[in-house]
Amino acid sequence: MASIKPIYAGLLLAALAAPVAVHAQVTHAFDLPAQALSSALRELGSQAQVNVIFDPAVIGARRAPALKGHYELKQALAKLLDGSGFKAEFTDASTVVIKPQPLPPGSSRSQPGKPVGKSAQAVQQPGTVTLKAVTVLGSLIPRSQIETASPLIVITSDDIKSRGFSSVADALQNASVNTGSVNNTAINTGDIWAAKTVSLFGLDPSYTKFLIDGRPMPVFSQVASGKNVDQLYTNLAGIPIDLVDRIEILPGGQSSLYGSDAIAGVVNIVLKKHVNVGTLDARIGWYSDGGGRERSVSASDSFSIGKLSLMLGAQVNDQQPMWAFQRSVTAQNFAGGINPQQASVNAVVNSILYGNSYFPAQPSDCNKLGGLWGGSEGYQVGSLGAFCGSTRSGGYSTLMNKSRSGTLSAHATYALTDSVQLYGDFFDVYQEQAHRVDDIYASVVGDANLMDDVVIIREFAPEEMANSLNGLLSQKNYENTYTVTLGGKVDFGSGWNLDTALTHSQENSNDRQIAMWGNNVPGSYGNTLLGPQLGTDWLGFPVYAPNYNLLTTPITPAQFASYLGAASIASSNRTDQLRTQLTQTSLFALPGGDAGLAVVAEQGYESWSYQPSPLLSSGQLLAASWNPSGGHRDRYAVATELNLPLLKMLTADLSARYDSYDAQGARFSHPTYSVGLEFRPVDSVLLRAKYSTSFKAPSLIDEFEGGSSGLGSVTDWVNCGRLGYTGGNILSCPYQYYSVPATVVETSNPDLQPLTARNFSYGVVWSPTAGLSVSLDYQHISIRNEVLKESSDYVMQTQLYCTNGTLDPQSPTCQAIDAQITRAPAAPGSPLLGQILQVVTKKINVAREVNNALNASLKYRTNPHAWGWLDFDLGYTRVLAHRQETFPGDPTIDYLRNPGFSTEFQTKANAALTWTFDQGKWSATLYGTYYGPTPNYIANLNDSYDVPHAGKVAPWRIYNASINYAPTRAWRLSLRVNNLRNSMPPIDVTYRSDVNEPFAAGNYNPYGREIFLEAQYQFGGGRR
Repeated sequence: MASIKPIYAGLLLAALAAPVAVHAQVTHAFDLPAQALSSALRELGSQAQVNVIFDPAVIGARRAPALKGHYELKQALAKLLDGSGFKAEFTDASTVVIKPQPLPPGSSRSQPGKPVGKSAQAVQQPGTVTLKAVTVLGSLIPRSQIETASPLIVITSDDIKSRGFSSVADALQNASVNTGSVNNTAINTGDIWAAKTVSLFGLDPSYTKFLIDGRPMPVFSQVASGKNVDQLYTNLAGIPIDLVDRIEILPGGQSSLYGSDAIAGVVNIVLKKHVNVGTLDARIGWYSDGGGRERSVSASDSFSIGKLSLMLGAQVNDQQPMWAFQRSVTAQNFAGGINPQQASVNAVVNSILYGNSYFPAQPSDCNKLGGLWGGSEGYQVGSLGAFCGSTRSGGYSTLMNKSRSGTLSAHATYALTDSVQLYGDFFDVYQEQAHRVDDIYASVVGDANLMDDVVIIREFAPEEMANSLNGLLSQKNYENTYTVTLGGKVDFGSGWNLDTALTHSQENSNDRQIAMWGNNVPGSYGNTLLGPQLGTDWLGFPVYAPNYNLLTTPITPAQFASYLGAASIASSNRTDQLRTQLTQTSLFALPGGDAGLAVVAEQGYESWSYQPSPLLSSGQLLAASWNPSGGHRDRYAVATELNLPLLKMLTADLSARYDSYDAQGARFSHPTYSVGLEFRPVDSVLLRAKYSTSFKAPSLIDEFEGGSSGLGSVTDWVNCGRLGYTGGNILSCPYQYYSVPATVVETSNPDLQPLTARNFSYGVVWSPTAGLSVSLDYQHISIRNEVLKESSDYVMQTQLYCTNGTLDPQSPTCQAIDAQITRAPAAPGSPLLGQILQVVTKKINVAREVNNALNASLKYRTNPHAWGWLDFDLGYTRVLAHRQETFPGDPTIDYLRNPGFSTEFQTKANAALTWTFDQGKWSATLYGTYYGPTPNYIANLNDSYDVPHAGKVAPWRIYNASINYAPTRAWRLSLRVNNLRNSMPPIDVTYRSDVNEPFAAGNYNPYGREIFLEAQYQFGGGRR
């Protein structure tokens, strides 16, 4: 059997070394009978509260002696493993891997109780021992070191709970590297209200690769609509914490290892593969200010039946909604700012052309609505005229969704032979969510009586909609996501290992909503209010003779229900992958150690389907949706990685990958590569650097979105230019050319090319003692070919450049633009082109983006004392630059200095201090998150800090605390308090006074203090 040589360089990492030092010195009381070695190892792990990882098939029938007394963990492991041919190796604070001892050349490893002769050697030849692979994110090659050329952030299952997180999404959104404005999708009633995601360094969430156990996660198939691009994001909302072993975050470009999307980084969620004892866990949480009550129950256990090992886990969660009226900061429209409080508009009729306010005409017009919204509705006068409104209508929005979820996880291995292992994984998440959307009737029509085009608005009050709060939760989402993997591993001996797996992932989402019937549907609210259509005016708006008195007539829930229709948007995403990986940990010898090699081949299939109800796509219901969409594509990839310990002080890691896609005939491919260096001039210092390229394939929505069409207003830049109006005087162009009513069609583009990026990073890790580690890393990401939606104005301006000679009229760009514009025939003899009838906009590869960031960490653990020991963990991220150029010739947007384009955090940090004492029976953690200053509303509105009242919102600091106590070996009790000080978001005094959230909802939440009680029971008194 070839000797397995440790890669010593990685052992300098204090994040690894410090926990090992403590475990080695702490004395535990053990009481283990003589039993099977596999059972003894599980029980030892339970009593010492560490993960002991091993392959039961390799341990086989070996026996362990009785162990009774007080021992350090290393001593206890040595006694159990004495004479077994195995050794224990720590990999992190809570994980011990059982590995074979190196054998002298020509020797073999025999099972205890079996003769060491030809028959025994035939059963188990040298080199056929199957190891539990220890792999880390950032490398395909199994290795004993955790640190690579890129920094790795690890959040363990204990971290998740002790720091107060109730889900994987919460843990990731609190990470310092998550600086984008995506922290609170529940408050934003947009297209992804039922999803939670993260934005590493403020970059688009789709630029992060999300994995479960190293395999791609399916995306949330509902559309996330943006100003410049539509996207499909990965939903982290339903992943529970009790089934997760750890979360790994690898910042920076990683496409040469993990393929598409790994531009900002990779997030890998590692599920539990083994538990030492059967466990039942129950948790209840509530908020001190009400709402959002949460309950969860989970169970997990591991079994061994001969050569079969099985781990099963399940968790169910239930969370009640939180209403805005339950928080003083959101119960009513903002009253503490620089502007006096204003009511929200609930009923109004205004001119869209002349600014006239037609209804209400007098205060008494609002009297009938006076009992709505708790009696707060009344006649109001604002900057745009009179309206019926209330300062408390926003209080009936949901701050937190009502949610129920269930999760099932299974992992199985079967030792077919000593060198062949089969395995399977199953992970299923089902989630139901509901929230309230504003039920507003809004329509723009021509008024035959007023001879004007008007906008009509009527918002319905809770008293009119339902008889209970739950009845107000009118939009619901049902999502089921599952992943199935079947695979096998073969150890060929001499360091060669093969791993082949087939993975199928499926996400199905059904977004169910109620909406008002369209104006032309008999019996609808619009039809009752407007009457029959009388024609169409010169701007293309339908003409009616409305009866505005109906606007202020309260209705009953039964009447309201009669005005509603129900519809759903069914969507799905499928991801299949066949992957084969061949590894060799000892390819050849180098001065610094053995070279490692990994070779990967992948074949994949992806599909996306988006099918709204015909009631939505036809416009019969007044709700937003896209046209039916869908498509699929095949992908192929090959990759290789070579790890070269050139010297004891210097290691190089090289990787390259080639990806090819076939999107229903539209083909594209892209190569990526990376070069990483790790240099250790002295034992306490690691210098690292990496250069890589990365890419993102066009998303399925970019290639196959069905698009939408509607009436819009476009500027005829060509005719305005021929009349002498361009640039600064374009506003003086005659109205019939400056604002032309035309059909605007948005379409996808199957011929898009990949986004490409160049990444480099460099940093230092300093570990002067076993208990202290400090790291500092700089990274640069430069992205090209980003996909954006063309605006109709961009299309029309490009046509001007094609006709005035700025661009070659025969160029592909000009020919494509001409094909996107439909005009009526020009008047004979006129120098002007015909009237615009239709403009088609599509998605194009055009934008560029640059992001620079600094990541720092500090880890410190004291030596153990009679009072226990302390752990301190600090993470810090500062985005140094974030710029984007959207279209050629446009000014560069500086997201950190142009406040009109972003409210992302430039600085974010978190810290945790844990005190463990009484031999680990007690532990207490204080965890804090720092959110740096962000632009205030006035700065955001004016895209400037140089106007009166413009500035930044103060930093926000949140503190969580937890106490854990194990009164017996079977029980573990926990008390956690999140947001100890019940801190509300920093108030922006410049915020609008006609809304009830005086803060950027994407950055902050007003949930306040949450209290959790948790009890965990381990069956068998904590013994197996």
